[in-house]
Amino acid sequence: MRARSVVIIVLAILSLTLVAQNTQVLSFKLWFWSLQSVPITSLLAGSLVVGLLIGVLLGRPWKKKKAAPRQVPPSPTPKKKPTTPKEPI
Repeated sequence: MRARSVVIIVLAILSLTLVAQNTQVLSFKLWFWSLQSVPITSLLAGSLVVGLLIGVLLGRPWKKKKAAPRQVPPSPTPKKKPTTPKEPI
């Protein structure tokens, strides 16, 4: 397994444990909208899903980067020897 896969699995287990252990009920208010007697589990699960969607949309795994065309470096030009002025005969 790659390290990235292990990290994802560990974070998923920690997230699910966090959601499963918090079963209290609370009131939730967001701007003009409020909910009474909402389990924390649903709020945590909902925020995890929203975070996952944001990560997927920002990462766009379905859109692969195009490989840049390979540029051929210019061939080195032969260096000319410095010329010295010739003396008249």
